[in-house]
Amino acid sequence: MSSSVSKKKISPDGMSPDQAVERLERAVTAALEQVERLRGEVVRMHAQGEALEGLLKGVTSGEEGPREMLDKLHILEEENRDLRNRLDQGRAGVERILARVKFLEEKP
Repeated sequence: MSSSVSKKKISPDGMSPDQAVERLERAVTAALEQVERLRGEVVRMHAQGEALEGLLKGVTSGEEGPREMLDKLHILEEENRDLRNRLDQGRAGVERILARVKFLEEKP
């Protein structure tokens, strides 16, 4: 069997090896994009933690009152809940993509 014939061999699902590689590349690219989005979310969460720390220092030093701190704290808590939800969704998306990659890798 010549190499040109083996490259055109179609898998049971009707995909050529080239098509399977392209599909795998798209899945890996999507996974990497999702990882980058998650990194951005982590950076934002870290910045919020620093903002909260600065707010606490302001209250303990007497620069800001407890009411302002509570208002800002509620805003930061809401943002953290939103970020956690988006991180969870992102992780689930990455897990689905990685599962597809694994599936494609295991195909003959």
